[in-house]
Amino acid sequence: MIIFRYYDKENLIDRVWYKSSNILFSELDDIKDSLKVLTVVFKSGATYKYYDVDVNDYVMFVHGGLDGSNGKALNRFIKAKCEKYERVEDRDPNEVVGEMDKYKKIAQEEKDKEKEEKE
Repeated sequence: MIIFRYYDKENLIDRVWYKSSNILFSELDDIKDSLKVLTVVFKSGATYKYYDVDVNDYVMFVHGGLDGSNGKALNRFIKAKCEKYERVEDRDPNEVVGEMDKYKKIAQEEKDKEKEEKE
């Protein structure tokens, strides 16, 4: 289940924070054409990069697949299909959660700016 999602239009990065028993956060690098680089941070802080992720598989993962479980969807749509992945430097889970507040503020500022431009 998604807690908060922020799409960074300038850098083409989709950031998602989850209410999940195991997954804390994911970040999708949208720079490549159809295949993407997905970073997943688990609640333990363990961090993995999955390469050549199909956008349809990413959508299934973010939305929890067919049963609403992001963990099961990660296994089914990402891990089972990605041949290339690596564990990267662990992230501090508290910092990852703290970043959500930063992006919530940015999202609100963008929303306020759009509202001002319409007036």
